[in-house]
Order: sequence, then C-alpha cells, then structure tokens
Amino acid sequence: MLHALSWTVAAWLAWFGALLLAGAEGEATARYLALCLTGCAGIAVLGARRPIAGTWNFVLLGLLGVLLLPLAENAVLSTPLLDPLRLVFVSATVAVGVLNYLPTRFGLAALLVGAACLMELSLLMGWPEAEERRSLLAHVSHWLLAGACWNAMFAGRRRLAQVAAFDREWLTFRDRFGLMWGQRIREQFNRAAANAGWPVFLRWRGLRKTAREAVLSVADQTAIVATLRGMLKRFDA
Repeated sequence: MLHALSWTVAAWLAWFGALLLAGAEGEATARYLALCLTGCAGIAVLGARRPIAGTWNFVLLGLLGVLLLPLAENAVLSTPLLDPLRLVFVSATVAVGVLNYLPTRFGLAALLVGAACLMELSLLMGWPEAEERRSLLAHVSHWLLAGACWNAMFAGRRRLAQVAAFDREWLTFRDRFGLMWGQRIREQFNRAAANAGWPVFLRWRGLRKTAREAVLSVADQTAIVATLRGMLKRFDA
C-alpha cells in the first residue's frame, strides 16, 4: 500500500500544518487542504491492486484538483469556500475512507477521523457562530485526530499469532485494505472453495467449516492457504 501510504502521510502533514497555522490568516485554507488530502487517502486504498496501483494516482490527482477548485475560486472571485453542494461532495469523499475501515480493527481510528473531519467542515461552513464555541470545536477536532493516530498505532500492533495461518493471512489483509477489497476477496475465495469442494466458507472474521463434522486433510489445508495467498499477490502491499 505504498501509494495509499504516501497520500496518508501527505494528509497528516497537512493536518499538522493546519495546527501550526491555528489563528493565522491561512488557517481555513490549510484545514480545507487537509480535508481534501484525507479524502484522497481513503480513495487511494480502492486502487491498491496491481496493475492499476500506480495509474490510480492520476485518478486521485484529478479528484484532488476538483476538490481544490473552491480554493482557487475563493482566491480569485472571493466566493465562499464551501457551499451546500460542495460540502456534500467533500463529506462523501471523506466518508468513503471512513466507512471502508469501520468493520476492521482500525474502525475506532476511522470513526475518530470521521468525527474530526465533520467538525472541521462545520467550522469551514461557519458553524457555530460564537467564537468560543468555534475555538472549543477546533480543539476537540485536534484531539480526535491525535486519538485516531494513537489508536491506529496500538491496533496495528495487535498480534495475530494465536490464530490459524489462513485466518492470520486473511485478517491482516482485511484490516489493511478494508471492507471493499475484503468483500471482493471473500466472494472470490468462496467461489473457489465451492468449485474445489472444500467444506469451508470465509466469513468476515475468518474461515469456518460448513458442517461441524467436516474434516480437512493436510493437503486441503495447504491448498486453501495457497489459494488465498494467490488471490492476494496482485495487491500493492
């Protein structure tokens, strides 16, 4: 996930820049840029499979250009940075990444990022109007972003050594690439298992037998793991 990681680093740097510019003239611009890069980082994961992993960056650059268009209009025409339609567009872009990771072990971190982005969008739209409440909301959003970073770090360190080899491969992939690619791989594997006659079914939390009395030979167990690994080879890990 080198490309998605690069976009994520860019987003975090933008958030750090917005924090440094708190109270300064360019604070709103930095906040909006951070929101746009956060949305692009979430979308970047959707193109993390070869051979499109590299060229997907051009899609993201196009998306970023559309997202940043209000900045140019605001600078040249002095139009509002966000109107209701653009608010929906930016919110939906950010929501894609948040929803993609909600059912993974990074779900809480994604939820915290989503809540922080919602608060930042509210501030950019001029809500609330009272300066004290705006300052409080800005501080809360910064703490939520910091909490998301720490939560993701601790969640990523959780060991999976006590689970079977197949589930370890699957859970690592699922948590790394999220719901969209996880569901796609589940469907592909379950079709392959049905065609091979294996009495197993891949659920979101791991591999399960279709019947309690079902027995898997050592050869079948090896083939099952090899099948999953073959499906994951095309992903930009």
